[in-house]
Amino acid sequence: MKSEVLEVFNPVGTTEVINLNFDVEFLEITISVDGENIDVIFEEPAGFRVLDEGDLLEFWPDCSMSIGWLHEITSGGWFDLEKNRSGFLSSDSSDIIEYLIVGVNYCVSILAWEKPRVQQNTR
Repeated sequence: MKSEVLEVFNPVGTTEVINLNFDVEFLEITISVDGENIDVIFEEPAGFRVLDEGDLLEFWPDCSMSIGWLHEITSGGWFDLEKNRSGFLSSDSSDIIEYLIVGVNYCVSILAWEKPRVQQNTR
């Protein structure tokens, strides 16, 4: 598996996925980084999944929280696993980008058409 770290934080801190909102046009994932809430917004995502971090052991240590909390997965991730299914119609798309948001308890894998917007949560 290969990845590129997109967002980092103080290695002493922790990240937790605390909210997820999907309405077809947007996927908004709110994470808490050392008590500060941050929104990661994907426009019209191709798909997403939420799993306990223990169910993603093949991603560690390459995508561990000590490295960063937002990763672009360039190979060997969920998208590559889905490509092996005969019913996965998006398998031929070279435009889909895979991301992984790492949390203490939950992680979110996202298949997207473009990079997300990362902004401080003002609510």
